[in-house]
Amino acid sequence: MSNTSTGSYPCPYCNKRKLETTATAPYVRGFLLAYQIGKKSYIGCTSCVKKKVLGEAGLSALLGWFSITALIINPFLIIYNLIQGLTISANPVKVKMKLREMGIPENPSAVNITDAGCALAASMILADGDVDDQEIRIAEEIGEKIFGDFEEANLHLLLSGSKNLPAPMDMAIILRDALDQDGKALIFKYLLAIAQADGNVSAEEKTLLQQVATGMQLDMAQFNSQG
Repeated sequence: MSNTSTGSYPCPYCNKRKLETTATAPYVRGFLLAYQIGKKSYIGCTSCVKKKVLGEAGLSALLGWFSITALIINPFLIIYNLIQGLTISANPVKVKMKLREMGIPENPSAVNITDAGCALAASMILADGDVDDQEIRIAEEIGEKIFGDFEEANLHLLLSGSKNLPAPMDMAIILRDALDQDGKALIFKYLLAIAQADGNVSAEEKTLLQQVATGMQLDMAQFNSQG
């Protein structure tokens, strides 16, 4: 293993190399009369993170112009991401800091099922860029029922202290090999229960759940059949 990688967590994009660096790519999307500004957080091997950041610059070049505000901001973000992408290098210190933000220990053998569940729940709650108080309350209530050592403070810490968590599927892949099948199944049941709490699993929630199941190498149909 390279001395620039961290632990034994896999790169979520290539699944071949280990975590080596991390980056956050800002973006803007124009919608004629409105616009959206956000950030995407990446953690993986150097090559994949570089491609992700440069890819975001390319996507912004295609989709970031269709409002007056976006038209003004977009050139600066494209240039920033191009420079960042071209200069990305292995940075184990940044990886360790990002893992800490994610609530994941540097050593995969030390991963706690409850903490991993909180991290994935937070990633899903933040996935749409909007933190819903009702969704947080549901995550807290269900977490207390499913996990014996669940603490609300841990979930709030992830939500308030790290607005740039990786995408749910990326985090699922990172955690995949650090958890046994029972642990992965328990965490997925937690996420599924959160999505089902309002009696309706939206199309977006189904997509996120499927991504997490794929990342963890779980059969989502098995959980659906359990109701």
